[in-house]
Amino acid sequence: MAVTRPRTRDPGRKQRILASAAALSARYGFRSISMTDIGSHAGIVGSGIYRHFDSKTSILVAMLDQGMARLADRAAEIIAAGDDPGHTLAELVRDHIAAAIENRDVLAVYHMEANTLPEEDLRRLRRAQRHYVEEWVHQLAPLRTDLADAELRLAVHAAIGAIQSTLFYRSGLADDRQAALLQVIAHACLGIAPPAR
Repeated sequence: MAVTRPRTRDPGRKQRILASAAALSARYGFRSISMTDIGSHAGIVGSGIYRHFDSKTSILVAMLDQGMARLADRAAEIIAAGDDPGHTLAELVRDHIAAAIENRDVLAVYHMEANTLPEEDLRRLRRAQRHYVEEWVHQLAPLRTDLADAELRLAVHAAIGAIQSTLFYRSGLADDRQAALLQVIAHACLGIAPPAR
């Protein structure tokens, strides 16, 4: 008599779905891929994908939420460490560069697809994004007392934008070399010297 074993859930399945959706979306565009494409790329057969997500839009929302949460959570940890603003800002720059290199697909999809989200989800993500930028502004303000509020925000947006410009450009550089150059470039946008090595 055959023994029937209880089915066990694969704890990594949901994450595989999100990673597959990000990889395919970054390459082909989110609107060009199907739930079947995502499931196939993630190694999930049949309706298994629907056990985690009821629609393609819910995958997009979860993917972008996860990407924003990654940046916001790490920023909160860096700020909670309570270092001086120069060191804290350098760590925020370093972490954003790491996220842009390690999570390139998710951040690229964020840029390309955020405006297609349901309005409530888009508003929530934009609020989180604004809060994240303000954390940088708060650290930059005591270092650049020569700048007005609008100028501080411009400098922060320029630094973040410079880092994220690499999402759509493959330099061919090794990750560590690219990260080192981006640190110099981002600090130049902020108008402060990068930390000594």
